[in-house]
Amino acid sequence: MLKFFKKKKQKEFNIHCSTDFLKVNEHLLNFPCIYSDLLTIFGEPTRKIDSSNEYLIWDDFGFSCSINDNDQILSLSVYQGNNNPSEYVPQKSFNGKLFFEEDDITYNEFSKIGLGKIAIHRLGSESETRFGFSIGINNDYK
Repeated sequence: MLKFFKKKKQKEFNIHCSTDFLKVNEHLLNFPCIYSDLLTIFGEPTRKIDSSNEYLIWDDFGFSCSINDNDQILSLSVYQGNNNPSEYVPQKSFNGKLFFEEDDITYNEFSKIGLGKIAIHRLGSESETRFGFSIGINNDYK
């Protein structure tokens, strides 16, 4: 079969969280982070939207984030369902895994998991099935 007829395989990212670190595949990630940190991990975003903040979207991987006025990225949104028609939502769903310590929590229901300076938040209202999660700064950390 000719190469150009082959479907490009989506790269899989595994996110490992613990109270001491956050790792995407083999890359350590801290929040706030900067654009070049995510560029190293995911490559160039598929789309950029300039609004009140600049939004970066990796359509093939299910990730999005925004850059604030201080050029910082405070969180990374990970979409597991693509039934949201917003232009800020990636076109494809995240196909990797989310681990907390050694446990696979990719499809577990949760509201917030505090990890010290970093937290994992659900995407979606409490009354609905979660459609993704966001990883970023834990505002409750003192």
